[in-house]
Amino acid sequence: MNRAQPFGALVRFAAALCATLAVLLAPAAPAWAHNALRESSPTRDAQVASAPERVDLAFAERLDPQFTTIVVTNADKQPVSAGKPTVSGVRATQPLAAGLAAGTYTVAYRVVSVDGHPVQGSYTFTVMASPVTTPSVAASAGSQAPTPTPTPDSAPSAAVPSPAAGAVSDDDGGGPGIGVVVALLAGLAVGLGLLVWRLRAGRR
Repeated sequence: MNRAQPFGALVRFAAALCATLAVLLAPAAPAWAHNALRESSPTRDAQVASAPERVDLAFAERLDPQFTTIVVTNADKQPVSAGKPTVSGVRATQPLAAGLAAGTYTVAYRVVSVDGHPVQGSYTFTVMASPVTTPSVAASAGSQAPTPTPTPDSAPSAAVPSPAAGAVSDDDGGGPGIGVVVALLAGLAVGLGLLVWRLRAGRR
């Protein structure tokens, strides 16, 4: 019996099992990629001439509106967001309070993709000029406006997401279970064992 033929059959059998394993694992590969921030307006480290009315964020994957949080704070860590963000597909928009003063602002976000991956991060932008206030007609005529009574700061405490530099995921990325991989490897080992046994039996 030619020994090259059994060896070639062994190689072809192992190659076929490896190809089958690759095909079974390939469909789950895209799920290992995490969501990420793709675009933003204002952009990271931007210096804008006037205060923006909103912050727009665009991500790589669709967002879950129920788990999308965007908080914008000033240099004193006070929130300047106005209401809740709106979500459409991969985009999220957070309205801002009117008339932001000049200074640096931090955009902190925490979003969850529709496949369940949480992602959080933050960046800053700078407003260069404060809004111009136009004096009222009564003030120009010499009338004195009533002095507002100082009140304690009653700004609601916002749950500001922890500013993290990169994406965070709490699961295994949705890949194949370890049991599937172990079962396939065990099948490969059994198949090779049977082939070796047949080769030895043929030699006898």
